[in-house]
Amino acid sequence: MRFPGRKLCYISLLIIIPVMCTKCRQEPKSQPEFRGVWLHPGLFNQDKARAAIQMDSLFSIYHDIGINNLFCYNTTSDENSFNWDYLDALVRAGHEKGIKIHPVFYPGHDLNLEKEMAKNPTWLIRDMDGKYQPHFNLANPDVRKYWVDKILATLKYEVDGIHLDYIRFPITQMYSYDRTTCEAFKREFQYSPIEVSHDCGSMIWCEWIKWNDKQVTQLVTEIRQAIKESGKPVVLGADVFPDIETAKVLIAQDWGKWAESGLVDFICPMLYTNNTNLFKEYLGRAKNFSGNKCKIYPGIGIYTSHNKITKELLINEVNISRELGTEGMVFFSGNSFNKEMRDTLKATLFK
Repeated sequence: MRFPGRKLCYISLLIIIPVMCTKCRQEPKSQPEFRGVWLHPGLFNQDKARAAIQMDSLFSIYHDIGINNLFCYNTTSDENSFNWDYLDALVRAGHEKGIKIHPVFYPGHDLNLEKEMAKNPTWLIRDMDGKYQPHFNLANPDVRKYWVDKILATLKYEVDGIHLDYIRFPITQMYSYDRTTCEAFKREFQYSPIEVSHDCGSMIWCEWIKWNDKQVTQLVTEIRQAIKESGKPVVLGADVFPDIETAKVLIAQDWGKWAESGLVDFICPMLYTNNTNLFKEYLGRAKNFSGNKCKIYPGIGIYTSHNKITKELLINEVNISRELGTEGMVFFSGNSFNKEMRDTLKATLFK
């Protein structure tokens, strides 16, 4: 016996099932706003047990207002005075509160000159007079390898990101004029930078500035590649000076190229100012460079060498960041991101 309605039933099911499956599909969850703080180890006691209590208390406060990322300075044993594993403690305490931990590395920061002279003097910048300077020469391949190896050693921890600060030469074009560096440049351009006029009227001098840009970018590239080869799901971020054009010329920091190419996952332009018009202007420029390959999380200075913010300005700068679609921001630093500032955000924008 035939059942005429059976064919109709099959057809109906073929129509209904795909519709039902479509409705069952979950829309991708939107990512929470990136809310970060730069954190220094001086906030914690030298005693491990006391420090653990302090971390638990502070991270609970941060969690309560949605702080979900910490950029942590001096996490390795050679950088701090703790006799216990500071980074391990940070990772454990942070993850317990749902906070991601990003150790900070700063290749271009000031060094103890006497100490470094005793270890690796050839790694240091030498000025035009041959005098050693308390900074690593980032054009030196051995220096770059040192930083890559140091970062790789950190990846044995369950860190969520690697963050670069002072990823540049010292201000006012303090490049290195040591023999090895000058010879490397001369092989490409037939002249040593010492042999030419030190102004933009000399094309060789202009190339010298660009050449040092490339050395810093090479370091970022090598760090990126090392992270990729590690197989760890770790993001790479960088703190940068506010203006890309000035940064390229004065400190060899071509962060616009890093953002455009996706060499880093996010950039934190340090927009430490009380002038909200400038804050918006410079943040807008950074957004234009970033495209779709790199996120921009502006650094908001609470109390820095450039500014001391008010509660009203704090609210304004967070609002500007959201208005320009940055998807987050970072506060400098944990020392000045105090109860007054935290309570202001909790009562207004971070409810």
